[in-house]
Amino acid sequence: MLVLAPHPDDEVIACGGLVALAAQAGVPVHVVLVTDGGAGGSAPVRLEESRAALQVLGEGGLAPTLTCWHLPDRAVRPDAALRERMAQTWTALGVRWVLAPSPFEVHPDHRAVCRAAVEALAQAPVDAQRPQLVLCEIGAPMLPNALVDITPVLERKQRAMACFASQLAQQAYDVQVLGLNRFRAYTLGPQVTAAEALWFVDEADVLHGVEGLIGRAGRRLRERMATPRAD
Repeated sequence: MLVLAPHPDDEVIACGGLVALAAQAGVPVHVVLVTDGGAGGSAPVRLEESRAALQVLGEGGLAPTLTCWHLPDRAVRPDAALRERMAQTWTALGVRWVLAPSPFEVHPDHRAVCRAAVEALAQAPVDAQRPQLVLCEIGAPMLPNALVDITPVLERKQRAMACFASQLAQQAYDVQVLGLNRFRAYTLGPQVTAAEALWFVDEADVLHGVEGLIGRAGRRLRERMATPRAD
């Protein structure tokens, strides 16, 4: 798996539980921090916090690796250079899943990383093996088509979140993320206390770019309204 995180801590917020489960299963995970988070604090401090958090998520398994591209925080552009860098990275690593923020995100860097990932996949050569695009929640809920039970690794995700002391001093992100993960377990029964939401994107939608994703979300909403049912 390749996780494209706009800022240090987004990788844990979005899919820290999934990363921990992958580490336990021996699945290689590579995290790319697109920016160093310098607009939200000390860049070196934030990078060390991400390294510490990934060590926690990888306990007892295959530890995730970390790279930072040091693009300017709050100024990420989904340009050709970023798209090419993404494509070269997932090709070199031979990844099967690429995790990125969803188009529902509010932060402009999050949306830029989403657009760049989608467009890079859409522009891949016809004969290329495209990785599966999987979208995640960071700062805004989305319309998922999969929920991952992270109950067994929730405590580990919470300890990973605790590594971001510089950010927790500004806002209680750990409490907010726990709230989102608790909410996502709502439909999964009493034995599941926390879950992460994912959106596995159809290749046909990828080929139509971000507009394809938005169109798919609209169709799913129309289908729900046209066919009332107990979810």
